[in-house]
Amino acid sequence: MILRPAARGLAAGALLALAACHPRLPPPDLSLDPAALLAEVQAAQARVVSVQGRARVGVDAPGGAGGTEQFLVAERPARLRIEVQDFFGNVVASLAVDEGRLALYDARTRTFLRGAATPANLARLLPVAITPEDLVTLLCGSAPLLQGAPVSAEPADGSVLLTLRAGDLVQRLEVGPGAALLTARQRRVTAGGEVQVGLDAEFSVHRTRAGQRVPTDLSARIPEAGVALTLHWRELEVNALVDPSLFRLTPPAGARVVDLDASPP
Repeated sequence: MILRPAARGLAAGALLALAACHPRLPPPDLSLDPAALLAEVQAAQARVVSVQGRARVGVDAPGGAGGTEQFLVAERPARLRIEVQDFFGNVVASLAVDEGRLALYDARTRTFLRGAATPANLARLLPVAITPEDLVTLLCGSAPLLQGAPVSAEPADGSVLLTLRAGDLVQRLEVGPGAALLTARQRRVTAGGEVQVGLDAEFSVHRTRAGQRVPTDLSARIPEAGVALTLHWRELEVNALVDPSLFRLTPPAGARVVDLDASPP
């Protein structure tokens, strides 16, 4: 039977209405047991050991907004290399973190800073204070997990919503196929309701790299700091061999060296 154009339109409308009435089921590979699902998420995180490549990073902060091209390397648990480039591709700032130590070179002022890899010291380059471990987790395509108990796992449209709780803190994770995180949101439960604390993250445009499902786009909001971040990987390697020398920086000749351990933040 051949449908006339009007009939075809009615049939298409009926299919759309049927799809709307029957939302997608949660991924069949995910458990609806909260503890088991948390274990799946943790296992998926552990399978992404390192990432490296070039990315466009955008920042909207109280000091202003803008974007830069960056070369990024992250290796679990807490090794980092960040190179910030100007419009012409010149490296204007470099950061290296390894074994709890940080080195930061600002090429514009020819200043070399070194000290403990604390959130306060990382904030000298980044728009927000964050631990190296948490930043590595974000760059590896996932979110730092609340150290709490898994209390519920509810099926949703194409995902499962996992809730973790520790005292008055609640973290809600939207888990997609392959136990990849789609969103992560943390709240503090108060008498007047819930208040956002910490970091809200959203991961999108997932691709398969080295057999792992990883996002190529990340957005994060930290309301306490008034900061919003976006990251889009232009080139991305997952679990590739990483040169250990990338996590070390030495002062260039003529640079002013500042010991952060002896300086106030």
